[in-house]
Amino acid sequence: MVGLSEGTSRMSRTRASLGYLRRPGPLVVVSLLYLLLVSGVMIWRGISVSPDYLLLILVPVALLSGRFLRFLRDWVPFIALFLGYEAVRGIARKSRIPVHYGYVIRIDKALFGGTDPSQWLQAHLGSLRWLAIACTVVYFCHFVIPIAVGMVLWLVDRVQFLRFTVALLGMSFAAFVVFLLVPVAPPWMADRHHLLPGVHSLIALPSAVSPYYNWLDPDAAAAFPSLHAAYPLLAALALWPVSRRAAALAFTWCGAVWFSVVYLGQHYVTDVLGGIAFALGTWLIMTQILVPMVPALRHQPAAPAPAGFEPGPSEPSSTDLDTAEQAGTQERATSLGSS
Repeated sequence: MVGLSEGTSRMSRTRASLGYLRRPGPLVVVSLLYLLLVSGVMIWRGISVSPDYLLLILVPVALLSGRFLRFLRDWVPFIALFLGYEAVRGIARKSRIPVHYGYVIRIDKALFGGTDPSQWLQAHLGSLRWLAIACTVVYFCHFVIPIAVGMVLWLVDRVQFLRFTVALLGMSFAAFVVFLLVPVAPPWMADRHHLLPGVHSLIALPSAVSPYYNWLDPDAAAAFPSLHAAYPLLAALALWPVSRRAAALAFTWCGAVWFSVVYLGQHYVTDVLGGIAFALGTWLIMTQILVPMVPALRHQPAAPAPAGFEPGPSEPSSTDLDTAEQAGTQERATSLGSS
C-alpha cells in the first residue's frame, strides 16, 4: 500500500510539472532555450541550421506542448513550402540573365559620400577575428530566428502564426521574382571582377549544409533584396501585437543582422534597404488587405451556446476546436506580453 501511495504521489507530481510546463510562459521559455542550445551546438560543430533540420529539432517541442498532430498540420506544409522556395531559387542561376554589379555599388557610394560601406568596414575592422566570428554566428541564424519566432507564435497565438508564415512565404516568393529578373551579385563577388578591391567574404566559421539543402544548389546572385535583412524585421513586426518586449529584442537583433551582412561582404546597404522595404510592404499587405479578406487570418470569437443549453461535466461543447483555440489565444498573448 505504501509503494502504491508513493507511486500515485510521484505520478501526480509528474502530471503537475507537465501541466506547468505546458502553460504558455514556461513552454515558450523552455522551447526557446532548447532551440537556441541545439542551434548553437550545430553552429559550433560547423553544421548549417537549415529548415529541414529545424523541423526535426522542433518535434520534442510539439510533443511537450501536447499538440503533436496540430504541429504536423501547421508546420510540415510550412517547412515544405520553405524548402520548395529554396529549390525554386536555384532556377534563377540558370536563367542566363546577366548578373548586375555596378548599379548597387554606385547607389551605396552615393548614399555614403563616395565610400562603399563594405569596403570601409573591412578596411577598418576586417582584422578583428572576434567580430568576424560574432557576425558569422548572426549570419548563420538566418533560418533560426524566423523559425524560433514562428514557434513562439504557434505556442501562444496560432492565428498570428498563420499570418506570419503566410507573409514570410509570400515575401520570399516575391523576392524570388526579383532574383530571377534582376540578379544582383553580393560585394564579395564584385571583388572577383575588381569592382570592389579589398572586399571579401569574411565568413569565419565552417558550415556544412544538409544533403538535401546542398542538392537544392541555391543561387548566390540573389543579393537584392536582402532576405537576411527582411526575415528578422518581419518577425519583429509579427511579434509586436503579442509581446512588445519580445518585439523590442527582435528589432535590436535586426540591427545586428544589418550590420553583419554588410561587414561580412554578403550584402550592400542597398540590399538591406530593399529587404526592409519588402518586409514592411508585406506586413502592410497582410494586416490591411489579407486579414480582413481571409477568415482564417482573423481572431474569431467563440460561438455562444444556444439558449437553455448547458453541457454536463462529461459532455463536450459543440464549439469547433479551432474556434475555441483562437478565442483563447488572445488571453495567452496578453499574459505573455505582460510577463
